[in-house]
Amino acid sequence: MNERKTKHIEQMVERFFLGETTLAEERRLYRLFRRKRLPSELERLRPAFAAFASMDMERPRRTTITATLRRVAIGTAAALAVALCIAAYADFREDRALARLYGGSYVIENGRRIDDLSAIRGDIERTLDDARRIENRATHDFIGAAEQDVLDNITDPEMQKEVEQMLNE
Repeated sequence: MNERKTKHIEQMVERFFLGETTLAEERRLYRLFRRKRLPSELERLRPAFAAFASMDMERPRRTTITATLRRVAIGTAAALAVALCIAAYADFREDRALARLYGGSYVIENGRRIDDLSAIRGDIERTLDDARRIENRATHDFIGAAEQDVLDNITDPEMQKEVEQMLNE
């Protein structure tokens, strides 16, 4: 290194310690003091600049982008794993609920027994709906017949009208 360059570097070092250098100039000094050979006047500053260089927070852009992409990929994978676990747990809970409600149920279609509750759930629910309709109709018919039987057995016409009004309320 020639004397002119050494003087320029010494001036930049002086500006560095006064806080007047730019980030680009500081990084240039850090690179310079990493060289194997330095003029003897600058050698005494090597440990100080090595320490300053270790505190430099600037990382190469490529490393930052790679780290960011890695974090995004890991976050996406974690979110996907959580979503899959939630879906599996919901499916598990639904299977348990079906087993609790319809355990032991089966359907015979075309001579074949099907006891997979998730496959026959619709058939079971339709059958239960039909049973509720039949029960409601039978209950309604039974109550209507009982009311009519009570009315028919009342001989007093005024009492019969009063009971009929009470039943219709």
